[in-house]
Amino acid sequence: MAATTVAGGAFAGFGGLVHAAPRGTLPDLAWNELARSLDGTLIRPEDDGYREWGHPQNLRYDARRPAGVVVCHTARDVRTAILFAQRTGIHLVARSGGHSYGGYSATRGLLVDLGQLNEVRPDREAGTVTVGAGARNSGIYTALQPHNLAISAGRCPTVGISGLTLGGGFGFSSRKLGLTADALERTTVVTAAGNSLVCDDRQHPDLFWACRGGGGGNFGINTEFTFRTTPVDTVAVYQLDWDWQDTPAAFAAVQALVTQAPSAFSCRIGGGSAGRTRPEIDGARKVSAIGQFFGTADDLRDLLAPVLRAARPERTLIENQTFWQAKDFLYHSVPSDRYAVTSRYLDRPLPERGVAAFMEAIDAWPGSSNPDGAGIALFAWGGAIAEVGPRETAFIHRTACFLLASETTWAVQDDAALVTANLRWLQELSRTLDTYGNGQAYQNFIDPDLRDWRRAYYGADYPRLTQVKRTYDPENFFHFAQSITG
Repeated sequence: MAATTVAGGAFAGFGGLVHAAPRGTLPDLAWNELARSLDGTLIRPEDDGYREWGHPQNLRYDARRPAGVVVCHTARDVRTAILFAQRTGIHLVARSGGHSYGGYSATRGLLVDLGQLNEVRPDREAGTVTVGAGARNSGIYTALQPHNLAISAGRCPTVGISGLTLGGGFGFSSRKLGLTADALERTTVVTAAGNSLVCDDRQHPDLFWACRGGGGGNFGINTEFTFRTTPVDTVAVYQLDWDWQDTPAAFAAVQALVTQAPSAFSCRIGGGSAGRTRPEIDGARKVSAIGQFFGTADDLRDLLAPVLRAARPERTLIENQTFWQAKDFLYHSVPSDRYAVTSRYLDRPLPERGVAAFMEAIDAWPGSSNPDGAGIALFAWGGAIAEVGPRETAFIHRTACFLLASETTWAVQDDAALVTANLRWLQELSRTLDTYGNGQAYQNFIDPDLRDWRRAYYGADYPRLTQVKRTYDPENFFHFAQSITG
């Protein structure tokens, strides 16, 4: 959409003035007019609160700070910000939870923060919940708990619903309930032209299809989502911790269980090292498995029996909890400070030589001051995730057995040489583990260094996604380094 088609409205008078200014250095007159046009707040670098609103969650990208932050109080603010950016030419990105692993919810232009659009409206009679684009996992669960209804949301309490849903979204309920995107029944999208479109199976079905796995930041800014909910009650949870030397046996036994376990069973098994600046400290290495079972603790204990026999844990926890207690037990935040993550999907268990390779890599990790450290995690796939065809939504990763993620972290006090060593370590580990992958990667673990990302994230769906892009954003207004183009 050419900028001239959106010249009307509050910013029509600034054509010559704003386009005479260098990109990102708009005159105060333009910024002041934007501020007056908002129901919410405009925050500039000189304003109180900019330090809070201007920093990205992943401080690896802390140098990428916005020229202005629109703190949206209404969906109208989203439209106002888009038309302002269209008219002035300033780069715009939207931020829900801000957890983009590639830093794509950060910009030196205009940042549209959706965090205040966080209303959660359960409808028990309809069996749905409607949430604002800035709602976080924790807020959604809090609103649903009195009704004992749930959606398949993520593990991190501060992740925003927009990015989670648009990239697929998984958690410890996904093998039973499906992905977050699978429960989506309707969403509202503000396009580059400033149009607010309600999308579902009947209205703009092509855009609705793309919003279920096509990734955030590609087609417009979603302002609201309506999900189908599921009644929940009591579940069982477990956590198993092993000595590092038992890693091969633990990985083999847990993976064997996952390949034949019912969809009611979920699992994450991981190993790695806590943060350290001296790699020779052996006590930092650990391996553990954690998960949830839609059933009783007795049945879960029977299910886990082959694992407990094959690799005796140092610590075993298996118990009944309410779904809401389990949610708290399973909560785990994304890394703090600075980090990098890679991913790949596996069609079969990681073999013994792959486990040995990652253990050797952990021994060779250069270390850092970040207590989150480095390691890998295998998330059980399958179950209800595989019951949806790979072309039914824009999320293609339906037939995999596991999602494997690798990460390294560092801190502000670590020098450039150590940061470089960490990133090189992660890339070398990723190349080794890619040997066992199927060529696909998870778009919500977006990796700015992944070369063949179109195939890895979207596969055969990419051409259809480009058609949706041409329809709703023909001028590529919404763009970033790994965005879908028409």
